[in-house]
Amino acid sequence: MKIVLFISSNKMLGQGLSAAFQSKSKLDFKWAAQLNYPQAIVGVDIFHAGVVILDAADQADMEQAVEICRSLRQREPNVKILLLVRPEQAVVREVAVNAKNAGLADDFVFYDSSPTYLLAKLEAL
Repeated sequence: MKIVLFISSNKMLGQGLSAAFQSKSKLDFKWAAQLNYPQAIVGVDIFHAGVVILDAADQADMEQAVEICRSLRQREPNVKILLLVRPEQAVVREVAVNAKNAGLADDFVFYDSSPTYLLAKLEAL
């Protein structure tokens, strides 16, 4: 079973994604949330996460997200990282692409993606 850790400051988004996970009981995922960026690395350790969904809603969040990716790659190189980004912000999109190309993140999805698409991405990691 993969433990998926959602890292964000957006509690509502976390609750929505949690509900989507619970409605797909046939998936081999367990959901956990860390609603505090500075505690992200600790959350990965506590929950023994195999996959991280890292919410990067705006440019400030994206800067923190890249630093979290760097730290995770150093401490937990086997953890898969999926960035969740807003498509309308060009700077955030560019940083997400660069993070993926640099190997800091495994992939990214946009906010406007369906929960089914997000779950498919998670299964592919």
